[in-house]
Amino acid sequence: MVDVVDRIDVAFRGEGSGVAELTWGQQSMLMTMERERSWLAMGGHQPVAPGATVADVVAELRYSLERYQSFRTRLRHDGPLQEVHAAGTLAVEVYESDDPTAFAAEVEHGFRTAQPDLVEDWPLRAAVVCRDGRPERLVAIMPHLVTDAIGAGVMVAEATARVATPVTGPQPLELAAWQRSPSGDRCSAAAVRHWERHLPSVAVLSPVLEPDRQRFPKARFTSPAMAVAVGAVAARTGVDPATILSTAFMMAVGQVTGTGEVAVRQLVSNRFRAGLAEVVSPLAQLGLCVADVSGPLDEALGRVARASLAAQKHAYYNPLRLAELLAGSDTDVTRTVCYNDRRTRRAAAPDASPGDGVFEWVGASTGPTEPLFLHIDDEPGALVLTVDVDTAFLSRTDAETVVRTMESLVAGGRAG
Repeated sequence: MVDVVDRIDVAFRGEGSGVAELTWGQQSMLMTMERERSWLAMGGHQPVAPGATVADVVAELRYSLERYQSFRTRLRHDGPLQEVHAAGTLAVEVYESDDPTAFAAEVEHGFRTAQPDLVEDWPLRAAVVCRDGRPERLVAIMPHLVTDAIGAGVMVAEATARVATPVTGPQPLELAAWQRSPSGDRCSAAAVRHWERHLPSVAVLSPVLEPDRQRFPKARFTSPAMAVAVGAVAARTGVDPATILSTAFMMAVGQVTGTGEVAVRQLVSNRFRAGLAEVVSPLAQLGLCVADVSGPLDEALGRVARASLAAQKHAYYNPLRLAELLAGSDTDVTRTVCYNDRRTRRAAAPDASPGDGVFEWVGASTGPTEPLFLHIDDEPGALVLTVDVDTAFLSRTDAETVVRTMESLVAGGRAG
């Protein structure tokens, strides 16, 4: 049984308000949302702390709404502009259910599938699911326009601890102002020049295949062997695991496509930049990494390390300026593969044991995707590779070959 027992209007008032252009991260995310025809929802449902009341849950939501400008931001019709509001009210429905976990999953699905109005609505959707009057699950969904995964982690940690000190780093309005300053212009211009310099050497893929009926399938590859081996390769070579994994990916793509010099668009967090580590706003942007990955792994590591460093350095830019460059180029860089290292543990997993990787198709992407987009996550005892592929560019077999070749390269690199 499920009943709606209450609808709470959560009033909030926070510091900072005004209208500004979108930040580079927001604009990049909005362009991705439009290209993929998805609002890229993030969040989910989570347990409520034992003993907490509905009022406690509401207070946690109010804390985030008041502390972070991103939660009080709406887009403008006369954009691309954002408007941060000083105050407002968020409607939160409270449900009563005999099975809070199952019903929270239903609420989450409803939130994710209902397209938001980013001009008229607040970007946060929230609900509380109770059993016998006690809150058991909080459902909170927001678009990636609010923040990226690292920023979401900062928000959750601060909300849980009820941090009372001022936010660390610039809020979106301040960030947008710096990006439009002479210093921001110089940073963006240097990044665009990096892309311009490398475009002539970019080998793009062509949509020459007859796509599957499910054109954009998603796969998951779980590899205990790679989790063990990447640490061993790092110890032997002195190269960090991130470079080892990105090198193996580029080599695998090169082997599948028959290309010695491979171009990859790497998703760069940009949080290594001064003052940006704990910003609750999207900062991640794509950097262009081009390297010769022919020959053995050890030889390619150094070349990819240098190319990756340059890509990360030049991954902070005005995406509208980059779009102007790409529109006038003969190279369609969107026909290259993408890579996102999302690992949270930056060392070998001590609880991993070698074993054959498990590959499985797990559904479809929410919308059009890149020719191939690989995400790497870690879980106890394994690395988990998620693959989105456009089967007009690469086949399902190609996608599986890429991740299995990665595993083979990293595992084979233990002995040199």
